[in-house]
Amino acid sequence: MRVDYVGTNRQICGCTLRTSYGLPCACELGRYRVGGIPIPIDAVHVHWRKLTMEVELEKGEDDGSEVDMTAAMDELWRRFRSLDVVGKRALRSRVCELAYPTMTTLCPPPEKIKTKGGVKKKGKKPADYDVYRDPSYHEYVDKASQSSQRQSQPSQTSKKIKLSKKQPQFIVQFPNHIRSYIEDVVNVESDGNCGFRVIASLHGYGEDGWSMVRRELGLELIDKDRSTLYDKLFSNRLSAVRESLMIESFGSQPPPEKWMSLPDMGYLIANRYNVVLVCLGNPCITFFPMTSSHSPNVSIYCIGFVNQNHWVQVNMKEGFHCHRSH
Repeated sequence: MRVDYVGTNRQICGCTLRTSYGLPCACELGRYRVGGIPIPIDAVHVHWRKLTMEVELEKGEDDGSEVDMTAAMDELWRRFRSLDVVGKRALRSRVCELAYPTMTTLCPPPEKIKTKGGVKKKGKKPADYDVYRDPSYHEYVDKASQSSQRQSQPSQTSKKIKLSKKQPQFIVQFPNHIRSYIEDVVNVESDGNCGFRVIASLHGYGEDGWSMVRRELGLELIDKDRSTLYDKLFSNRLSAVRESLMIESFGSQPPPEKWMSLPDMGYLIANRYNVVLVCLGNPCITFFPMTSSHSPNVSIYCIGFVNQNHWVQVNMKEGFHCHRSH
């Protein structure tokens, strides 16, 4: 129920379960659900995955092989090198928990929780509860979440006003006959990931889900059921397209070859998310899904290319689809 309420918003979630107990919190579970990803075992702190205590070896059995970690370390390095930057960060975090047991990223709950006993002090009955008693743990969590939500509302509102208002400096760069159908333009951070940020926002991941979009487009490119399609589509450029989606670290991506470019990414986005991708700019291009039959109810993602180097989200007015089809 909290996942349905929180979605993928970290500020509303509060992340109490993750920071205090090392378990997936509501917004983390929401991201797994949106991406259709099973909860990875590494997302659960090692404390909760420990099934047995160490058993002492019997005499004569210790030949050194039981404590030899050479093969295990080699396999760990092999796995680390094969992962993308997201996987590397997750694996590194788990290794650090083992290597530095006295250090932890966990923190105590925001308030001390009374686990038993009633309220002994005489006083006024709390207005938020039906009976005169200590709040349960879940009520503490809900209260913390609501407090976090109230604190975050002003900043969210100001950010929305800043980003969602009409931005004439961008609108004038689109064709004249399209401008009257534009509701507003939403700007995103200019860090070399702007195109992927726009797609993440349109797909419901939020702007910060840009790394998920990169990863999913990379998976789309190597999908065995569509390998023939992309072999023909990209020919000898297939490896270069795949390389453009791979990054070494989070943060800004200065190399232009790591930026989202068309028409290459347009084909992948339309096929991966089964959407019609409308790109406004010079030139204007529309991409349709190539692996499914057309449906009148298909979602339309509209993006704009401005300043010759930046992508923005373009929200069209209601009825735009009808005018476009005519």
